[in-house]
Amino acid sequence: MESHTRFEDLSNEIFFEIFDYFDALDIFASFSLLNRRISSILQSISLHIVILKKHCRHQIDLLSSYLIFHDQQVTSIKIFDTIRDDSSIISLLFNRHNFINLKSCIFYAIDSSTRLDNVIKQIKNLHQLISFTLYQHNNNLSNDDTNDFTHTLLMHKSSFIRSVILQYPYNFLNISKSMSVSSHLISLKLYISISPPTACIYTILSVLRLCHNIRYLCLLLQQSEENNTS
Repeated sequence: MESHTRFEDLSNEIFFEIFDYFDALDIFASFSLLNRRISSILQSISLHIVILKKHCRHQIDLLSSYLIFHDQQVTSIKIFDTIRDDSSIISLLFNRHNFINLKSCIFYAIDSSTRLDNVIKQIKNLHQLISFTLYQHNNNLSNDDTNDFTHTLLMHKSSFIRSVILQYPYNFLNISKSMSVSSHLISLKLYISISPPTACIYTILSVLRLCHNIRYLCLLLQQSEENNTS
């Protein structure tokens, strides 16, 4: 006689393993109302938020509605700020939720209309943050926002912080004399905007002086637009 194992007969350990392959939106959409036991398991797992360009505002609002009772379980975030039918998704989620246990954070292409005050404030207070990445291949960010991001991440107080990637044009020569990089940071990737070209060596040296404990350092150099047009 054949024996059949029903889905609900699986052990909790197997459910934990299964959920590790799903992001938060997929988990809530597929399993949240299945039964009381699954709902109980969902209270104790780590959640990973993944928002891509293909997503729509309805999905973001659905995810946000579930996160009201689960935002403290979120340990990693990967967000494109502009989705299929809306933008400023990063600020929307950070204004609605407090991700106090976030360990990994990746932002892509922040829209020029996005208000980042509360986002930066939360990031500054993430005591378990291990890695932060911002990919911004244009000049959409204001000078104030780039200054705030740069100071906040390079001088982050988390004792767990290990990796920072800030891929947006920034003149690091302006800040090098007034800051020190976190002693816990071991991997750093920066996108340096230089003007005039003769400042290149001075900027690099200034950054190197800050990186006392860095094991991996990548510097992407670009001549600033102001200098290109002069």
